[in-house]
Amino acid sequence: MRSSPLPLPPQVRAAVESVLGGSAIQEEFAWMSWAGTVWRLTGQAGGTMFVKRAAELAGERDRLAWLAGRWPVPKVAGFFHEFGDDWLVTYEVPGVPMHHTSLGWDPDRVAKTLGEILRGLHTTEAAGCPFGVGKRGNVLVHGDYCLPNVLVQDGKLSGLVDVGQSGLGGPEVDLAAGVWTLQYNFGKGFARAFLEVYGWPPMTDQAIEKLRRRYAR
Repeated sequence: MRSSPLPLPPQVRAAVESVLGGSAIQEEFAWMSWAGTVWRLTGQAGGTMFVKRAAELAGERDRLAWLAGRWPVPKVAGFFHEFGDDWLVTYEVPGVPMHHTSLGWDPDRVAKTLGEILRGLHTTEAAGCPFGVGKRGNVLVHGDYCLPNVLVQDGKLSGLVDVGQSGLGGPEVDLAAGVWTLQYNFGKGFARAFLEVYGWPPMTDQAIEKLRRRYAR
């Protein structure tokens, strides 16, 4: 569905057009949250870029640069400060968000795959990471490990987006988000499979709910 033309600042539009070409760019609203507003822009030849607008995106830009080669994150095409906000332009990463119905996965498979992916992410070598707090037990966390931010292709992780809060932190940061996103999308009953596949020690229902509330917004 095409929206009205975006009021993109000239530098932002130039960054997009340098990749997609200057004609017949389809502009589509992608999503809006507390983290910002995102649009998907597709060129006539099929290439896709994303434009994110928020009050502060320098942190996400810097994290994307550091995470490149460690995690499958978008490549930055441009960064600008216009109209009182930051604008981050990125290339598309392959895959489908894990909550998308086109996957055809039942909730149990989603939960187990989410746990399996997170287990791998938390083993990432993070020496010298300039974000977060480096202390015993901390790992490289996503910071907003929810289904829309985890992309898969052919059943495996293909992309991670919205990494503006990533850095060194306790694994509970991502575990809480995982429990929250599963309940939000599918209802109660799938957090335990997620935690078990991740390898987290057994928890009571009360403890799982307490963990979920660490993320709840």
